[in-house]
Amino acid sequence: MAKISTYPLDTHLIGTDYWIGSDANSNYATKNFTIDSVAEYMNRVATQQQALRFKYTNTIPYTDGSFYGADGATAAPTVAYNSITGFTLNKFELTNLGIDISSFYSNPLGGSEVLITQCDDVSRWAVFSWISSTQNAQNNSFYDIVVAYKGGNNGLIANKDYFISLLTYAGANDANFLYTLDGSTNVYAIDHNLNKYPAVTIFDANNAEVETQIVFNSLNRATLTFSLPFTGKASFN
Repeated sequence: MAKISTYPLDTHLIGTDYWIGSDANSNYATKNFTIDSVAEYMNRVATQQQALRFKYTNTIPYTDGSFYGADGATAAPTVAYNSITGFTLNKFELTNLGIDISSFYSNPLGGSEVLITQCDDVSRWAVFSWISSTQNAQNNSFYDIVVAYKGGNNGLIANKDYFISLLTYAGANDANFLYTLDGSTNVYAIDHNLNKYPAVTIFDANNAEVETQIVFNSLNRATLTFSLPFTGKASFN
């Protein structure tokens, strides 16, 4: 084998180029490593991050560190952000696969606003209100997340990585209350018992934000009046 210094210098790097190195998992045997594989390791494992990282997938089986659309197996390979009302999220994120972070989905994310960005293209982003988190009935390693779209650009692409970052914190000490509007009436007198005049956000059955008449009867009760019987949720913060 010639001296490494005698080989020509590659000035046009691509992800499938190879390095030669030692594999610590195979008694330091000499192996090839692609630039792509080294970059993936550095991005997912060897860095410290303040955002949660997941991979969007639309194929079964759903793996650790992944999330998928609310419609499960029929999820499309590309999904517009403004069509998303929820998704199912693994309890592990890609950079810490051994640590269960599902408690984050209730606090600090619950009731807050989050930013989702594609890791390799920040022009693909969206802001959502994070409404609720419920453990998935079929797979307890995943959580069903209900969100409401606020604004953004483009959408999800299968097998791409995404950051989830906290934008506006609802507050662990700021009491909140979520009430289900079951469609039985057009007038709901709700005892939220927050002992304040809270901000009220209303979502229809498709998790789209809507407006209606709100009367605060007291510090602990509010009445919502709709033109017709209404189904959805009311969030008090």
